[in-house]
Amino acid sequence: MPPSRCIKLTEEEDDQLREIERNPHLREKVRLRAQVLRLSDRGSNIEAIASYTGRGRASIARDLDRWAERGFEGLADGSAPGNAPLITEEVREYMRGRLAEERTWNATQLAEAIEGEFSLSVTPEAVRQHLISMGYSWKRTRYAPSKEPDPEEEREAREELEGLKKGPRRSGWF
Repeated sequence: MPPSRCIKLTEEEDDQLREIERNPHLREKVRLRAQVLRLSDRGSNIEAIASYTGRGRASIARDLDRWAERGFEGLADGSAPGNAPLITEEVREYMRGRLAEERTWNATQLAEAIEGEFSLSVTPEAVRQHLISMGYSWKRTRYAPSKEPDPEEEREAREELEGLKKGPRRSGWF
C-alpha cells in the first residue's frame, strides 16, 4: 500500500474550509473538495477519504495536489477546455467602430464585414452573441423616408395605384 498523503492546515485555513463546506450557495464540488482537505488534515488517508466521499482515489489525489499548488484557488473548477474564441478583442473593437457609424448594421452584415476585413468566417449568430455580451441591443429596422414626398409625385402615384387596382381598361362591348 502506498504511503499515506495528508496535508496539514492552519487553524485559519481549517475555519475557512469549514465555512466553504457549509455554504449552500457554492457548487457541490467545491464544498466536497473542502471536505476532502479537512478529512486529510484529520489524518484520513486517500483510501478512507475516497470511501467516505464516494469519489475515486485519483480525484482525491488531484484535490490534494491542487491544494498544494494553488491553495484556496485550487478549490474552484477550472475553465472548460475548448477552442479559443474566433472573435478577438481586435475584432470587437472593429465591430464597435462599425456600430458607431451613421448607418444601420445587422449581424449578417457585420459577419460579412469581419470576413472582408480579417478573412475570418464567423456566423451571424456568433456576432449576435458577442454583441449582446458587449452590451448592444437592437430593434427591427424599418423604412422611413428622409424627407417629405413631393405632392405632385404623390398624387400621380396614387392615381397609378388606383388604376392598377381597377385593372386594365378594356375596349369593346363586354
